[in-house]
Amino acid sequence: MTSGEANRVYFDTISDTYDSKPFFHVVNQKVTDDLRTRLHWLGIPFLEKGTTSEDHSVRHLDYACGTGLMSRVRHPFHLVSPHSALAHHMQILAPYVTETRAIDVSPNMVTTYNARAHAAGFSIDVMNAVVGDLLDAENPSPTGAEWDGFDVATAGFAFHHFNDVVLAARRLKERLRPGGVVVISDFLEGGDLKADEEGNPVEGSEGTWAVHHHHGDGHRHGYGHEHGHEHEHGHGHVHGHEEGQHRHHNVMDAGNHGEFPHNKMKASIRVEGASFTVDGVKRFFTEAGLIDVDVVTMQERVYMEFAGQKLWRTVLFARGRRPAEAKSEL
Repeated sequence: MTSGEANRVYFDTISDTYDSKPFFHVVNQKVTDDLRTRLHWLGIPFLEKGTTSEDHSVRHLDYACGTGLMSRVRHPFHLVSPHSALAHHMQILAPYVTETRAIDVSPNMVTTYNARAHAAGFSIDVMNAVVGDLLDAENPSPTGAEWDGFDVATAGFAFHHFNDVVLAARRLKERLRPGGVVVISDFLEGGDLKADEEGNPVEGSEGTWAVHHHHGDGHRHGYGHEHGHEHEHGHGHVHGHEEGQHRHHNVMDAGNHGEFPHNKMKASIRVEGASFTVDGVKRFFTEAGLIDVDVVTMQERVYMEFAGQKLWRTVLFARGRRPAEAKSEL
């Protein structure tokens, strides 16, 4: 079994419990709320309240979509129970995009994503996910006109598990219309605070405490997860890319499924040479050919538990724009 095949089996196994941890929902909501305050910063003419798709079209590509965090950010009342208090709060906001196309390597995760979209009343023309891998070196998928020309392409908490972050940013850029934007979320290198047993932040403990060991070279990357041990991700999925395989892991449930997921996650991370400082992210976005690059951080840290650790982590958002095509002089 190849690493990519094992990865798909793992995610198909845990898709039902993908986002079940209590703090997972709190973190997701904080990130969602923060991003919604930054719509102007993203630089895309999102749909305004009171307008319709006949007035204005905004297309969104959600890559490594999982169960749909980034889609939920763009569609405020998608994928939540219409009877919940949260839904009541969210439904006063107009949708920001007219169409979302999503991609994930896990068939079961795609099924979960689509089931939630359907339950929320959205047709496949408005929101739909497919199985695919844009980072496959030889055969990136999916292809076709419907998978090009997006206004915005997002990847939530995935880039620090891509083997080649420049390639990943470039592949997302290539799916945009000229002037479209790539937006990612991730964790800031050096932005962790340790927490005590009650979950309170320990002042003066700033650093990078969720660390992983890179396979084969013993190198510690100061932005990721504790590699070689059970580890969890603040938004439920992590990704890697090895020998053309886009690799994607839900680590929220690490340790709940025996040795199978533990061993698979140990082999999941293949990041080399990337820095997830503000300047580091700006650097690889720029190298990918994006312009108007900016990186911001959430002012409030988010609380997480994983691998026996309790941490407060700093979330970053990065934005970069595909350049407008040069006009022909002919």
